[in-house]
Amino acid sequence: MSYPSSSPAPTAGERSVGDQAKEQVQQVTERAHDVAGNAQLKIRDQIDTRSTQAGEQVVATAMALRSGADELYRQGNESAGDAAKRAAAQAERLGSYLKSADADQILADVEDVARRNSWAVVVGGVVAGAAAARFLKASSSRRYASSPYPTVSRSSPNGGVAQ
Repeated sequence: MSYPSSSPAPTAGERSVGDQAKEQVQQVTERAHDVAGNAQLKIRDQIDTRSTQAGEQVVATAMALRSGADELYRQGNESAGDAAKRAAAQAERLGSYLKSADADQILADVEDVARRNSWAVVVGGVVAGAAAARFLKASSSRRYASSPYPTVSRSSPNGGVAQ
């Protein structure tokens, strides 16, 4: 047995409102995609610029390592000179890579390294998290020490408010 519907059938005006809502949702979605695309381009440009700058700094550091290696050789310290020379060569390779690679290449290489060394990425994340926690803890104690507001102490005999 079928029961008649208590709500009236939608009118042409109601469909129009629904269509308008769908159109607005579609416009908002398209705008969000445009904004996301623009943000992605800006991030890639920043990676390109920053990696080139970092590459130039690493190459300058490699040159300093080379001159340090030369000085160590002059002083007769062959083993330290060899180590400095190897470090300079690696720094030059890294610097030239950073200067020449674009954002897509760098991101692809980072993803590749992360896939091959997943445990290293996990350990790196844990170390970075611990370092960030220590930094925040140290900075918060300095902020609270210089705060003009009284701090609450649980072991204080005067009801918890430090004087």
